Amino acid sequence: MTENRKLPEQSFLQSLVESHQEPFCLVDEQYRIVAANQRYAERYAGLDKQSVVGRKCHEISHESSVPCDVHEECPLRQTFDQGHPFQVVHRHFDQYHEPDYVTVHSTPIFNAAGEVVLVGESMTSISHGNDLCFDAERMVSGCCPSFMRVLDNMATVAESDFPVLILGETGSGKEMAAQLIHRKSPRADREFVTIDCTQFTDERFASELFGHIRGAFTGAVENKMGLFELADQGTLFLDEIGELPLTSQAKLLRTLETGKFRRLGETRERHANVRLVCATNRDIQAMVKRGEFRSDLYYRINCMQVELPPLRHRKGDLPELINYFLDRAGFRHGISEAAYETLLAYPFPGNMRELRNILERAMALARGKRLDTQHLPPDVTHPESMQEVHPVHAESDFVSCAVHSHDEIKHLREVLHKHFGNRRLAALELGIAERTLYRRLKAHGIEK
Repeated sequence: MTENRKLPEQSFLQSLVESHQEPFCLVDEQYRIVAANQRYAERYAGLDKQSVVGRKCHEISHESSVPCDVHEECPLRQTFDQGHPFQVVHRHFDQYHEPDYVTVHSTPIFNAAGEVVLVGESMTSISHGNDLCFDAERMVSGCCPSFMRVLDNMATVAESDFPVLILGETGSGKEMAAQLIHRKSPRADREFVTIDCTQFTDERFASELFGHIRGAFTGAVENKMGLFELADQGTLFLDEIGELPLTSQAKLLRTLETGKFRRLGETRERHANVRLVCATNRDIQAMVKRGEFRSDLYYRINCMQVELPPLRHRKGDLPELINYFLDRAGFRHGISEAAYETLLAYPFPGNMRELRNILERAMALARGKRLDTQHLPPDVTHPESMQEVHPVHAESDFVSCAVHSHDEIKHLREVLHKHFGNRRLAALELGIAERTLYRRLKAHGIEK
């Protein structure tokens, strides 16, 4: 190190890091930690802060002998090379060797000659703390590039107060993503209110959203606060907004633009301040072109966008996810290599939800023995025999060989019979949500 890159005294460096509330360290260009606060040392090493000084940052946070820029974006490298702050989401490992997803903020430290001599790195945990909500069942586990990019995007989105549109296939974890955005937002200490847009008629949706007063309609026996009002100062999550009727869309748009609404049957105007998060598995842009979704509402809700990767695009995370579900269920009998390879080759049109259900079924059939291929569903072991199902927007388009109503009824009956009337398993085979299957059965008058 040249003379003009000489570092300040250790006591001065230590005073810099101790001023940070989050885990924080100062690192030199050779990845050596030159100072760290106690929060950093405890979180990632379970040691005193002086015990991590002199060690490589990737050894402490990544439990790796090689720098992280070998396989992912390294904030340290970016800041040293470009001389400006950088932010990225990484997967670290805490003192218990458990994954800790963090937003890493790197900041350059300059000398008098304007050279970057150190980089300060602060870590804001996404997965630790009182709002622990990250595990594989809730969408999150793994470190493949597509998954880490979406985590980075969600961390950025969470910091704002703008409307968010979450896009993703059935079972990809849209509601969990919405919960994460809320829990990491400035509104985290207020309500997170969910409305499932597939469940309501136009009139009932208005009642649920805005509330009603006694006598507003038949059955309104008392005053009721609407969910929009309940979400005041918090987050309102509209799940599957693509299913919302056009008339309901118009009512929703006015309220979103003004924040004002009236309970059904009431003349008094009320006001609520909500952060809106919407989700859909449908192609909203195509719906707008077909006149099935209001363009003005689309532009209102699509201020910030998060697109969740399907499980087939996260193949590198599958081994970790499979092991996670088996461990979580307490399954200690192992899995055969053949079954393992079969699962890795399957495209999982139902995404994370389907993976979990397949493994739960297989563990039940294994009856305390090693999980093998005979315990997996036929669609998994013989994917070539599957009907061609296009997972994207499959819920609403119901892509299958059943084109006409008669064929669809026959096909639904066959799939239900195959699974002994079990709607959950039938929905998985069809590549749709169970509630979508329920609506189809009801529309065709099929009880089972």
